[in-house]
Amino acid sequence: MQTRTQQLTIGEVSDRLDRLPTSRFHAKILIIAALSLLFDTLDTAVTGFVLASLRDTWHFDVKTIGIVSAVGLSGYLVGSAICGFVADHIGRKKTILFTLILYSVFSAGRGLSNTVGVFAFLNFFTWFFVGAESSTVPTYLAELWPARTRGKLVGWMMSFFGAGIALSSVWALLIIPTLGWRWALFLTAPFALIGGVMRSTLPESPRWLIRAGRPSDAEAVLLRIEGEVSRSSGPLLAAVIQGQSGQELSTRRADPRELLGAAYLGVTLMLWAAWFAEYGVLYTYQIFLPTILSAEGHSIVKSFRYSVVIYSSVIPGYVLGGYVVEWLDRKYTILLSFVSIAAFGTLFGYSRSPTQIMSFAGLTVFFLSLGSTAIYTYTPELHPTEIRATAMGIASAWGRVGAVTMLLVFGHFFAILGKSLLFLMIDPVLIVAAIVVLCFGPSTRGKPLQETQLGAPREPLSGRRAKRK
Repeated sequence: MQTRTQQLTIGEVSDRLDRLPTSRFHAKILIIAALSLLFDTLDTAVTGFVLASLRDTWHFDVKTIGIVSAVGLSGYLVGSAICGFVADHIGRKKTILFTLILYSVFSAGRGLSNTVGVFAFLNFFTWFFVGAESSTVPTYLAELWPARTRGKLVGWMMSFFGAGIALSSVWALLIIPTLGWRWALFLTAPFALIGGVMRSTLPESPRWLIRAGRPSDAEAVLLRIEGEVSRSSGPLLAAVIQGQSGQELSTRRADPRELLGAAYLGVTLMLWAAWFAEYGVLYTYQIFLPTILSAEGHSIVKSFRYSVVIYSSVIPGYVLGGYVVEWLDRKYTILLSFVSIAAFGTLFGYSRSPTQIMSFAGLTVFFLSLGSTAIYTYTPELHPTEIRATAMGIASAWGRVGAVTMLLVFGHFFAILGKSLLFLMIDPVLIVAAIVVLCFGPSTRGKPLQETQLGAPREPLSGRRAKRK
């Protein structure tokens, strides 16, 4: 066994994980990650409904909602940028466990707020730890799931993100008018703590363990995973044993400045543009939709009901997104999403009747979900293990730069231009991002992480074939 672990490389880890059939182990990982994501999203998405209901109680305007939301997303930005780097240094499992616990504490604490300033302060730290999750969980899952099914599994996982958004409107409708906004926040905390307990049972990423110079631990995790899969799916194919490679055994630490170096610059800027556009638009809709509807004369309860219908489209959007990224490829799914968001978002800006509002807003949210699945699948595939979470975190942070920018602009000008400002603001951003993705986005469909990542040394094809004979 000692000789075996000394020879274990990133290439072998990749081959051993990618050869596994989809099994009960992968389903368990999916369910734990998905339920945690559902609880996270429910807790954060309900913020828009809470702020909409507090306008009359605390006497603030739409501009203040934009500012409070921007403060929260600034926390998300900082958290995702910092904690991706942390996850590359201390490990994926520790990071996703502690960030979830701290997130739940601050999130529930918002329910104790008595002023909008205190709410904004606590919202900053709530979203800080949500941002930390966003940079680590997709990286962790990409490193465990087989390449051939990664997109579909990400789609199913992201459907729970959609379920959290959809459930937030139901949650708000049931709790805020009856128990009040404070309990809408208090009652989500136990869910997050349950998610923390479930995550404590997850294994560490064996790819990260190799890069951390812990091949024995990586071998133990691989044997545990292979044992679980073989018990549920039968005997496994023989493991591919690659020769020892000094490059693959490298345990160097990542430097975030590498993302702007020659090896990564094009794909880095492409991802930043895609994240900026996708999440700038997504959070503007998510935060302001209840306020937009109530500002047009609909009651709070009726606007919440409309939101239930509109957000119901996110679940099929995420599920179908997982299949579309495998059929159409990641970059072309993003292009389809951005063009459709621009088209239906513009139609929503001109909508007047309830049917038009719910139809066009629902289609906009559907294609936002499709794009989100593609981006979450795409980003971890383009960087090697030692810098993957860092790259994911900084890209995610750029998504929140887009969100903060659009929330502040929309909140400031909404009183003048109304919801028509949406298409005036988002269409140019989406079109520019789509062009950048088309020009600089590589194809990754169906490829293992060893082949999709940029800037990493690759073994000659002839050498790989020889070792597999």
